[in-house]
Amino acid sequence: MNTIIYRRKLGKVSLNSVTIVLILLTLFPLLWLFLTAIKQPIDAFAMPPKWIFEPTSDNFLAVLTKSEFVKSYVNSLIVVTGTTVLSLWFGIASGYTLARSKSRFSNAMGMWIILARMAPPMGFVLPLYLMFSKIGILDTYFGLILVYLTVTLPFVTWLMVGFIKSIPIEIEEASAIDGCNRFQTLIRIVIPSSLPGISTCAIFAFIMSWNEFFYALIISGRNTRTASVEIQGFINFAGINWGELAAAGVLVVVPVLIFTIFAQKGLVRGLTQGATK
Repeated sequence: MNTIIYRRKLGKVSLNSVTIVLILLTLFPLLWLFLTAIKQPIDAFAMPPKWIFEPTSDNFLAVLTKSEFVKSYVNSLIVVTGTTVLSLWFGIASGYTLARSKSRFSNAMGMWIILARMAPPMGFVLPLYLMFSKIGILDTYFGLILVYLTVTLPFVTWLMVGFIKSIPIEIEEASAIDGCNRFQTLIRIVIPSSLPGISTCAIFAFIMSWNEFFYALIISGRNTRTASVEIQGFINFAGINWGELAAAGVLVVVPVLIFTIFAQKGLVRGLTQGATK
């Protein structure tokens, strides 16, 4: 009996130790990024690295005084917010249609949606660039949002299909008996029941569109350049300004961290719901 208890405790301690090591390995790059952002240039280049130094906010002040970076930061917030909202709006509607459709073509439509997500971006960017330049939406917020939807919308749609299928169809049938049409059922029954899944989709859509670089590099321009593209401006022919580059990196990471922290309860509930039902 004592041997069994000892083995269980040893297994628990080993699992906790591995978990702590993995967490530290995951957070270490962020810690290094932040420490570099608050170092003087001489400390940032010191070898071996200095762990005890006098912190400074000069790098953050220098980044925030650069109008190009501030503008690109605002551009990212605008584009990502629009992409997330539209991804949820169309993703919920299309996910509900695929989940409840009895048509023999619904599976085929679902496969086409996921294939669009699996296709490499290089296959889309050239046709989209030519088309957008013809209709005049190149280097616009609307054009960037449309491009980002090709990344987020298939993902959100397929996630919502799983969450909506977990809702008993009998609830919707009861609402239909009470006189609700499809749209009323979607608004009053399906969406409130799918809030954990919607939170999960919102987090992933936000993160995927915020981190998008390739499409933004090609489709955006001087007016709509995003922070993920603008940040490479700290690497130029004169060299790499590591302090300002790290400070800009911290500022780019902050919105994702804040958004995830506030929505993490919905994320956990959504992933649990999708895994158990």
